[in-house]
Amino acid sequence: MECSICKKPTIKYCSRCQKRYYCSAFCQKKDYTNHKIDCPPRSADILVKNANENLMPTNIAVLYEYGFINCMQKQDKTMLLGLYIGLITIIGCSASQIHSWWENGELSIKIKETYDDGGFTSGYYKWFLKNEHVLQGLHKYEGEKSDKSIADRYYAIVKPYLSEQDQTVPIESLPESKHKIFALYLIILTGCIPNIEQDTWIDFGFCTCNVSQDHLGEEEEKRLGELYQELIVQKGCTIDEFNDAYVSGSVVDLLKRKCSDCNWLSKCGIEVFGYKQFRPSVYSLKQYALGDSVRLSPPIWADYGFMNCRTEDEKRQLRQMYTKLIKHPQFDPRDLHKACVSGKIFNYVRSILPNEVLKPYLLKNLYPLKKFE
Repeated sequence: MECSICKKPTIKYCSRCQKRYYCSAFCQKKDYTNHKIDCPPRSADILVKNANENLMPTNIAVLYEYGFINCMQKQDKTMLLGLYIGLITIIGCSASQIHSWWENGELSIKIKETYDDGGFTSGYYKWFLKNEHVLQGLHKYEGEKSDKSIADRYYAIVKPYLSEQDQTVPIESLPESKHKIFALYLIILTGCIPNIEQDTWIDFGFCTCNVSQDHLGEEEEKRLGELYQELIVQKGCTIDEFNDAYVSGSVVDLLKRKCSDCNWLSKCGIEVFGYKQFRPSVYSLKQYALGDSVRLSPPIWADYGFMNCRTEDEKRQLRQMYTKLIKHPQFDPRDLHKACVSGKIFNYVRSILPNEVLKPYLLKNLYPLKKFE
């Protein structure tokens, strides 16, 4: 073969795509700007980046090719990430090594050899020795074909909770309310709670859980998730029964009736808004202020002053102010909603954050409504 730049004979090639040949590092660097467009990162490269940043992968190819999709419980995903973090950041394995192991179907074997040969032991590795199955039969992510495989696997988890009639029709043909419930059941049955950026976080009451400076409502959200787990797994609540409660706006009553130790639902003001019933935009504001990539929706834009922002910097400052407000221990979303519809957002924010530098014109909206005057 010949060098892609100077045409000299060479047997060296790009370790990532193995398609471009280079005679030297100089030629490879010279071609970098053009070649990076045609040489997208392998899943292993993304995995290494996530491990170095201690972040759970979100790339679907990484999740599919490196076993995360085989972990049905959130805790198992965390343990698998810890295994890779140890392999990459402590032992020092490169993306090329990991990719080669995966490509040759030797990932599980090589991980064990590497940990054992180096004398490395950890809770993550001990977990892996009992759960090697998550790295068995790994395949390349192939778009729609792989997506269907994942969907079929997840459908099998929730299927027992569907009625016999609903099991005979495509999920797409079910009512929208059942689509939403199906998503909740899948999350709960895999041992997770909704992510703040998911619609399910708002649809099923997690948005009404209190937050703090350190945790975005994790304790209360976890407790609500445990109640749903009891309702679905221990009590065997079917999707039809849950749907009846969801459509009628009585999910909280269903939880109180079926589950134990539900007093805190009322004590903490946990609400689950019924399907297509009115829900204050303050909860969408909360999601926007606390989420990383939630879009600014029209109701938030109109109700909470973002329509008054003349620059992106003002929009950023306003969002940061709401983030600080929502994390304050005295904050109550219902009080902010009342202040919003009575045209008194500035007064409410000032009462919670007296030392905050505020621009009154940013907090004006289209209200008040008469019943709050």
